[in-house]
Amino acid sequence: MTLTVDLHDGIGDAAFVAEWDALLARDPAATLFQSPRYLRRWDEVFGGQRALRIRAFRRDGQLVGLVAETRELLRLPSGPQELIAFAGGSEVTDYLGPIAAPDDRAAVAEAYVAALAAERDWDQVVLGGLAADAGWHELIASVAVRHGLTVDDIELDDVCPRVDISGGLDAYLQRLPGRMRQEVLRKGRKLARDVAPHEVFTFPAAELHEGIEAFLDQAAQADSEKAGFFRRDDMRRWFHVLVDEYGEDGTLRLHRLDVDGLPAAMTVSLAWGDTWGLYNSSFDPSLAALAPGVVLVWELIGLAAAEGLAVFDLLRGDEPYKYRFGAIDRPLHTLSLVRR
Repeated sequence: MTLTVDLHDGIGDAAFVAEWDALLARDPAATLFQSPRYLRRWDEVFGGQRALRIRAFRRDGQLVGLVAETRELLRLPSGPQELIAFAGGSEVTDYLGPIAAPDDRAAVAEAYVAALAAERDWDQVVLGGLAADAGWHELIASVAVRHGLTVDDIELDDVCPRVDISGGLDAYLQRLPGRMRQEVLRKGRKLARDVAPHEVFTFPAAELHEGIEAFLDQAAQADSEKAGFFRRDDMRRWFHVLVDEYGEDGTLRLHRLDVDGLPAAMTVSLAWGDTWGLYNSSFDPSLAALAPGVVLVWELIGLAAAEGLAVFDLLRGDEPYKYRFGAIDRPLHTLSLVRR
Protein backbone atom coordinates (compact mmCIF):
# COMPACT_ATOMS: atom_id res chain seq x y z
CA MET A 1 0.00 0.00 0.00
CA THR A 2 1.31 3.44 -0.94
CA LEU A 3 2.23 5.57 2.03
CA THR A 4 0.76 9.01 2.54
CA VAL A 5 3.09 11.87 3.40
CA ASP A 6 2.41 14.77 5.74
CA LEU A 7 4.81 17.71 5.56
CA HIS A 8 4.80 20.32 8.30
CA ASP A 9 7.05 22.88 9.93
CA GLY A 10 8.67 22.40 13.32
CA ILE A 11 8.54 19.49 15.73
CA GLY A 12 4.77 19.35 16.06
CA ASP A 13 2.25 19.17 18.91
CA ALA A 14 2.22 16.83 21.88
CA ALA A 15 0.13 14.17 20.13
CA PHE A 16 2.53 14.01 17.20
CA VAL A 17 5.55 13.93 19.51
CA ALA A 18 4.01 10.92 21.28
CA GLU A 19 3.67 9.15 17.90
CA TRP A 20 7.25 10.05 17.06
CA ASP A 21 8.54 8.62 20.34
CA ALA A 22 6.56 5.41 19.79
CA LEU A 23 8.10 5.07 16.32
CA LEU A 24 11.59 5.53 17.75
CA ALA A 25 10.94 2.58 20.05
CA ARG A 26 10.08 0.39 17.04
CA ASP A 27 13.30 1.21 15.18
CA PRO A 28 16.30 -0.69 16.62
CA ALA A 29 18.73 1.61 14.76
CA ALA A 30 17.18 4.84 16.06
CA THR A 31 19.02 6.98 18.58
CA LEU A 32 18.48 9.87 20.93
CA PHE A 33 19.79 12.17 18.18
CA GLN A 34 16.69 11.50 16.07
CA SER A 35 14.23 12.21 18.88
CA PRO A 36 11.90 15.22 19.06
CA ARG A 37 13.43 16.31 22.36
CA TYR A 38 16.92 16.48 20.92
CA LEU A 39 16.00 18.06 17.60
CA ARG A 40 13.80 20.70 19.20
CA ARG A 41 16.77 21.80 21.30
CA TRP A 42 19.15 21.62 18.35
CA ASP A 43 16.83 23.85 16.35
CA GLU A 44 16.77 26.41 19.19
CA VAL A 45 20.55 26.76 19.21
CA PHE A 46 21.67 25.99 15.68
CA GLY A 47 18.61 26.27 13.46
CA GLY A 48 19.22 29.86 12.42
CA GLN A 49 18.37 30.30 8.73
CA ARG A 50 17.79 26.57 8.32
CA ALA A 51 14.06 25.87 8.35
CA LEU A 52 13.16 22.70 10.25
CA ARG A 53 10.40 20.57 8.81
CA ILE A 54 9.14 17.04 9.30
CA ARG A 55 7.99 14.48 6.75
CA ALA A 56 5.64 11.98 8.36
CA PHE A 57 4.84 8.78 6.44
CA ARG A 58 1.60 6.97 7.29
CA ARG A 59 -0.12 3.72 6.42
CA ASP A 60 -3.83 3.58 7.24
CA GLY A 61 -3.31 6.60 9.47
CA GLN A 62 -0.48 5.04 11.50
CA LEU A 63 2.91 6.72 11.58
CA VAL A 64 5.39 4.25 10.05
CA GLY A 65 8.26 6.54 9.06
CA LEU A 66 9.66 9.99 9.76
CA VAL A 67 12.35 12.25 8.34
CA ALA A 68 13.41 15.46 10.09
CA GLU A 69 15.14 17.76 7.62
CA THR A 70 16.22 21.34 7.09
CA ARG A 71 16.05 23.63 4.09
CA GLU A 72 18.70 26.27 3.65
CA LEU A 73 19.36 28.84 0.95
CA LEU A 74 23.08 28.89 0.15
CA ARG A 75 24.46 31.96 -1.56
CA LEU A 76 27.29 30.59 -3.66
CA PRO A 77 29.50 32.32 -6.27
CA SER A 78 27.61 30.36 -8.93
CA GLY A 79 24.31 31.65 -7.58
CA PRO A 80 21.82 30.76 -4.84
CA GLN A 81 21.12 27.09 -4.18
CA GLU A 82 18.44 25.48 -2.06
CA LEU A 83 19.90 22.67 0.07
CA ILE A 84 17.96 19.95 1.88
CA ALA A 85 19.74 18.05 4.66
CA PHE A 86 18.88 16.01 7.72
CA ALA A 87 18.14 18.02 10.84
CA GLY A 88 20.91 17.89 13.42
CA GLY A 89 23.91 18.75 11.28
CA SER A 90 27.24 17.05 11.91
CA GLU A 91 28.95 19.31 14.45
CA VAL A 92 27.04 18.13 17.51
CA THR A 93 24.91 15.25 16.21
CA ASP A 94 26.39 11.80 15.71
CA TYR A 95 23.59 9.83 14.04
CA LEU A 96 21.09 11.24 11.56
CA GLY A 97 18.52 9.97 9.11
CA PRO A 98 15.01 8.53 8.79
CA ILE A 99 13.37 6.36 11.40
CA ALA A 100 11.12 3.38 10.68
CA ALA A 101 10.68 -0.20 11.77
CA PRO A 102 12.95 -2.53 9.71
CA ASP A 103 10.04 -3.98 7.73
CA ASP A 104 8.90 -0.49 6.70
CA ARG A 105 12.24 0.98 5.66
CA ALA A 106 11.97 0.10 1.97
CA ALA A 107 8.49 1.62 1.69
CA VAL A 108 9.56 4.74 3.56
CA ALA A 109 12.64 5.17 1.36
CA GLU A 110 10.46 4.85 -1.75
CA ALA A 111 7.95 7.40 -0.46
CA TYR A 112 10.68 9.79 0.68
CA VAL A 113 12.49 9.83 -2.66
CA ALA A 114 9.19 10.17 -4.51
CA ALA A 115 8.31 13.19 -2.36
CA LEU A 116 11.70 14.79 -3.02
CA ALA A 117 11.39 14.20 -6.76
CA ALA A 118 7.96 15.81 -6.83
CA GLU A 119 9.34 19.06 -5.40
CA ARG A 120 10.95 21.49 -7.82
CA ASP A 121 12.37 24.10 -5.48
CA TRP A 122 15.59 22.42 -4.32
CA ASP A 123 18.99 22.09 -5.99
CA GLN A 124 20.76 19.45 -3.89
CA VAL A 125 19.93 16.96 -1.17
CA VAL A 126 22.82 15.96 1.14
CA LEU A 127 21.91 13.16 3.53
CA GLY A 128 24.69 12.47 6.05
CA GLY A 129 25.14 10.48 9.24
CA LEU A 130 23.38 7.35 7.92
CA ALA A 131 24.34 4.27 9.93
CA ALA A 132 25.39 1.51 7.53
CA ASP A 133 23.59 -1.26 9.40
CA ALA A 134 20.23 0.49 8.93
CA GLY A 135 20.72 0.38 5.16
CA TRP A 136 19.14 3.75 4.39
CA HIS A 137 21.92 4.88 2.03
CA GLU A 138 21.44 1.79 -0.12
CA LEU A 139 17.65 1.95 -0.08
CA ILE A 140 17.52 5.62 -1.04
CA ALA A 141 20.14 5.20 -3.76
CA SER A 142 18.35 2.19 -5.24
CA VAL A 143 15.09 4.08 -5.85
CA ALA A 144 16.54 7.48 -6.81
CA VAL A 145 17.01 6.67 -10.50
CA ARG A 146 13.41 5.52 -10.91
CA HIS A 147 12.28 8.93 -9.73
CA GLY A 148 14.49 10.97 -12.03
CA LEU A 149 17.21 11.75 -9.50
CA THR A 150 20.94 11.13 -9.76
CA VAL A 151 23.06 9.80 -6.91
CA ASP A 152 25.83 12.36 -7.06
CA ASP A 153 27.94 10.67 -4.41
CA ILE A 154 27.92 8.00 -1.69
CA GLU A 155 30.86 8.24 0.65
CA LEU A 156 31.98 7.12 4.06
CA ASP A 157 31.08 10.03 6.31
CA ASP A 158 32.67 8.85 9.55
CA VAL A 159 32.69 5.91 11.94
CA CYS A 160 31.31 5.37 15.41
CA PRO A 161 33.46 2.76 17.21
CA ARG A 162 31.32 0.70 19.61
CA VAL A 163 32.04 -1.80 22.36
CA ASP A 164 29.70 -4.74 22.99
CA ILE A 165 29.19 -4.89 26.76
CA SER A 166 26.06 -7.04 26.79
CA GLY A 167 26.01 -9.55 29.63
CA GLY A 168 28.25 -7.48 31.87
CA LEU A 169 31.94 -6.69 32.15
CA ASP A 170 33.13 -10.31 32.45
CA ALA A 171 31.15 -11.33 29.35
CA TYR A 172 32.61 -8.38 27.43
CA LEU A 173 36.14 -9.42 28.33
CA GLN A 174 35.49 -13.05 27.40
CA ARG A 175 34.28 -12.02 23.94
CA LEU A 176 37.55 -10.30 23.18
CA PRO A 177 40.26 -12.31 21.38
CA GLY A 178 42.75 -13.70 23.87
CA ARG A 179 45.57 -11.31 23.06
CA MET A 180 43.30 -8.26 23.11
CA ARG A 181 41.69 -9.38 26.37
CA GLN A 182 45.09 -9.71 28.01
CA GLU A 183 46.08 -6.31 26.65
CA VAL A 184 42.89 -4.64 27.95
CA LEU A 185 43.33 -6.18 31.38
CA ARG A 186 47.03 -5.37 31.45
CA LYS A 187 46.44 -1.77 30.47
CA GLY A 188 43.60 -1.49 32.94
CA ARG A 189 45.84 -2.68 35.77
CA LYS A 190 48.76 -0.56 34.57
CA LEU A 191 46.65 2.57 34.22
CA ALA A 192 45.13 2.03 37.62
CA ARG A 193 48.60 1.57 39.10
CA ASP A 194 50.24 4.46 37.27
CA VAL A 195 47.62 7.08 38.13
CA ALA A 196 46.82 5.95 41.64
CA PRO A 197 45.44 7.36 43.77
CA HIS A 198 42.51 8.32 41.58
CA GLU A 199 38.74 8.32 41.77
CA VAL A 200 35.78 8.95 39.49
CA PHE A 201 33.32 11.62 40.52
CA THR A 202 29.76 11.53 39.14
CA PHE A 203 28.13 14.94 39.11
CA PRO A 204 24.66 15.05 40.69
CA ALA A 205 21.92 16.81 38.74
CA ALA A 206 22.11 19.92 40.94
CA GLU A 207 25.79 20.44 40.03
CA LEU A 208 25.63 19.74 36.30
CA HIS A 209 25.65 23.34 35.09
CA GLU A 210 28.65 24.15 37.25
CA GLY A 211 30.33 20.95 36.12
CA ILE A 212 29.68 21.67 32.45
CA GLU A 213 31.44 25.02 32.84
CA ALA A 214 34.45 23.20 34.27
CA PHE A 215 34.34 20.71 31.40
CA LEU A 216 34.17 23.47 28.77
CA ASP A 217 37.06 25.33 30.40
CA GLN A 218 39.18 22.19 30.43
CA ALA A 219 38.25 21.29 26.84
CA ALA A 220 39.19 24.81 25.72
CA GLN A 221 42.78 24.14 26.89
CA ALA A 222 43.32 21.46 24.24
CA ASP A 223 46.23 22.08 21.91
CA SER A 224 44.18 21.59 18.75
CA GLU A 225 41.32 23.03 16.72
CA LYS A 226 39.05 21.32 19.24
CA ALA A 227 39.89 24.08 21.70
CA GLY A 228 38.36 26.71 19.42
CA PHE A 229 35.25 24.57 19.07
CA PHE A 230 34.62 24.70 22.81
CA ARG A 231 35.33 28.42 23.04
CA ARG A 232 32.47 29.26 20.71
CA ASP A 233 29.52 30.93 22.41
CA ASP A 234 26.99 28.73 20.64
CA MET A 235 28.80 25.57 21.73
CA ARG A 236 28.94 26.67 25.34
CA ARG A 237 25.23 27.45 25.19
CA TRP A 238 24.55 24.07 23.58
CA PHE A 239 26.07 22.06 26.41
CA HIS A 240 24.02 23.99 28.96
CA VAL A 241 20.90 23.39 26.87
CA LEU A 242 21.68 19.66 26.97
CA VAL A 243 21.88 19.86 30.76
CA ASP A 244 18.52 21.62 30.87
CA GLU A 245 16.92 18.95 28.69
CA TYR A 246 18.58 15.77 29.91
CA GLY A 247 20.18 16.48 33.28
CA GLU A 248 17.27 15.73 35.58
CA ASP A 249 16.29 12.37 34.08
CA GLY A 250 19.84 10.99 34.02
CA THR A 251 20.16 10.85 30.25
CA LEU A 252 23.12 13.22 30.44
CA ARG A 253 25.96 12.02 32.68
CA LEU A 254 28.98 14.10 33.61
CA HIS A 255 32.06 12.44 35.13
CA ARG A 256 35.44 13.64 36.31
CA LEU A 257 38.60 11.67 37.00
CA ASP A 258 40.51 13.13 39.92
CA VAL A 259 44.20 12.25 40.27
CA ASP A 260 45.75 13.25 43.57
CA GLY A 261 42.83 15.65 43.95
CA LEU A 262 43.37 17.29 40.53
CA PRO A 263 40.68 17.23 37.81
CA ALA A 264 42.60 15.18 35.25
CA ALA A 265 39.84 14.34 32.76
CA MET A 266 36.12 14.82 32.21
CA THR A 267 33.47 13.23 30.02
CA VAL A 268 29.95 14.12 28.91
CA SER A 269 27.81 11.08 28.10
CA LEU A 270 24.29 10.57 26.76
CA ALA A 271 22.42 7.34 27.44
CA TRP A 272 19.44 5.99 25.50
CA GLY A 273 17.84 2.57 25.34
CA ASP A 274 20.56 -0.01 25.94
CA THR A 275 23.37 2.36 24.88
CA TRP A 276 25.85 4.56 26.71
CA GLY A 277 27.17 7.18 24.27
CA LEU A 278 30.45 8.94 25.04
CA TYR A 279 29.45 12.36 23.69
CA ASN A 280 32.59 14.35 24.44
CA SER A 281 35.69 14.34 26.60
CA SER A 282 38.51 16.52 27.82
CA PHE A 283 41.69 16.18 29.86
CA ASP A 284 44.29 18.34 31.53
CA PRO A 285 47.17 18.69 29.02
CA SER A 286 49.70 18.87 31.85
CA LEU A 287 48.69 15.33 32.91
CA ALA A 288 48.59 13.87 29.40
CA ALA A 289 51.46 11.44 30.14
CA LEU A 290 49.17 9.63 32.61
CA ALA A 291 46.53 9.02 29.90
CA PRO A 292 43.72 10.15 32.24
CA GLY A 293 41.16 10.14 29.43
CA VAL A 294 41.77 6.46 28.73
CA VAL A 295 41.53 5.66 32.44
CA LEU A 296 38.20 7.45 32.69
CA VAL A 297 36.75 5.66 29.64
CA TRP A 298 37.77 2.30 31.15
CA GLU A 299 35.96 3.24 34.37
CA LEU A 300 32.85 4.31 32.41
CA ILE A 301 32.73 1.02 30.52
CA GLY A 302 32.59 -0.67 33.90
CA LEU A 303 29.77 1.62 35.05
CA ALA A 304 27.79 1.03 31.86
CA ALA A 305 28.22 -2.74 32.10
CA ALA A 306 27.14 -2.71 35.76
CA GLU A 307 24.04 -0.76 34.73
CA GLY A 308 23.10 -3.61 32.40
CA LEU A 309 23.57 -1.70 29.15
CA ALA A 310 24.53 -3.56 25.98
CA VAL A 311 26.55 -1.02 23.97
CA PHE A 312 29.24 1.48 24.88
CA ASP A 313 29.27 3.79 21.87
CA LEU A 314 32.33 6.01 21.52
CA LEU A 315 30.47 7.97 18.82
CA ARG A 316 32.02 9.83 15.91
CA GLY A 317 35.74 9.66 15.29
CA ASP A 318 38.39 6.99 14.78
CA GLU A 319 40.83 8.18 17.44
CA PRO A 320 43.27 5.32 18.22
CA TYR A 321 42.44 5.14 21.93
CA LYS A 322 38.92 3.92 21.14
CA TYR A 323 40.21 0.66 19.74
CA ARG A 324 42.13 -0.21 22.90
CA PHE A 325 38.80 -1.44 24.26
CA GLY A 326 37.95 -3.71 21.33
CA ALA A 327 35.63 -1.20 19.69
CA ILE A 328 34.19 -2.13 16.28
CA ASP A 329 33.40 0.58 13.76
CA ARG A 330 29.82 1.39 12.88
CA PRO A 331 30.23 3.19 9.53
CA LEU A 332 28.24 6.32 8.69
CA HIS A 333 27.51 7.23 5.08
CA THR A 334 26.63 10.44 3.26
CA LEU A 335 24.41 10.35 0.20
CA SER A 336 24.01 13.28 -2.22
CA LEU A 337 21.16 13.59 -4.72
CA VAL A 338 20.75 16.00 -7.65
CA ARG A 339 18.33 16.19 -10.52
CA ARG A 340 19.33 14.65 -13.82
